[in-house]
This record gives sequence, structure tokens and C-alpha cells, in this order.
Amino acid sequence: MAVSPDGRYVATGGSSDNWVKIFEVASGREVRSIDTGAGATFAMGYTGDGRFLVGSHGDGSLRAWGAAEGTAARTLSTGAGYVPVCGFSRDGRILAYPNDEGAILVVEAGGWSQVRRLEGHEGGTSYVAFHPRGRHLASTGHNGQVKIFDVGSGKMVRLVDEGVGTGSRLTFTADGQALVVAGTDGTVRIFGRKR
Repeated sequence: MAVSPDGRYVATGGSSDNWVKIFEVASGREVRSIDTGAGATFAMGYTGDGRFLVGSHGDGSLRAWGAAEGTAARTLSTGAGYVPVCGFSRDGRILAYPNDEGAILVVEAGGWSQVRRLEGHEGGTSYVAFHPRGRHLASTGHNGQVKIFDVGSGKMVRLVDEGVGTGSRLTFTADGQALVVAGTDGTVRIFGRKR
């Protein structure tokens, strides 16, 4: 699911079909259906200007569509069996996704050029999230670790090895002061905020 930057539209994708649907938030009316032809949609996001909707799909591709008309704009074949997640910087200019080797690839959303390759997690990367300012990227791995990277240098700046679970999800708070990790053990952990 993804919400447009202006908050007017919400896009949803299915795990059992090729369809992405866009709804107007105010009315709940479906305004567009897109047949991706790429299998299940695992993650989606709008570019910062709201012009494009990007999804990661079951065929291992990242695909962009014009948000207004729903026409295909660009496809990036990732070489992965499938891309379970992709994360966008708040301004929508860059996105990150894991590959089959566990590395995290950071690409520029407009031209799909690779900006950085980050050492992900042994056994694979579960989830990625950008800090609100876009300078840092956090990830969880199948090994239960949380890593925080400096996107500019590509270096890991923090490792949290508290066994958060193999499929954990994470996000930064809106002010960027804390990282929230929802573990597969049912525990939500908050890192960085003073108690």
C-alpha cells in the first residue's frame, strides 16, 4: 500500500494477482486499475513529486507507472527471484531494495541508476527504511540483526544484534529520533529515544 505525497490517493496491490488499484481517499472511489503483468505486488511507493508509482513484484522487477494515467513508464529487472520490499526516501528521489545475495541496492528513482550497494545481511534482508532526512537507511535481516547505514558513504554506522526475528519490520519515527522495530516474536522495540 502507498499514499500519494498530497494525501489524495492510496494505491493497493495484491499478493494473488497482477492488479494495482488506486483509490481517491476522500470518496473511497477507485480511480484507476493497473494490470502489472508481473505477478504479486510486495511493496509500493510514490516518487516525491507524486508523478510515478513504483512497485516491487513477484517476477523480480521494479516497475514504475505514471500515477495520473496508469501507463507503464519504466521497468528495472533486478535479477532477483522476487523483490519482497522496497523503501523510498521521504523526498521520493531514491529507493532501496534487497537482492538475492542479501545486499541492499540504492537507486535513483528517476533514472534507475544505482547510487550505492550496501552490505546487507547474511541469509538475506527482510526490510528497509530510510531516515526522514534520507541520510541513513536501516535494515533488518533473516539473521535477526538491525543495521543502519550512511547512504552517502555506504558504511554501516550501527549494528543492533538483539535477535529481533527473521522477518522483522522497521520504521523511523517522523522526527527521526527513534527507530521502531516490530519483531516476529511479537515484541516492538524502540531504539534511540530517551526513556
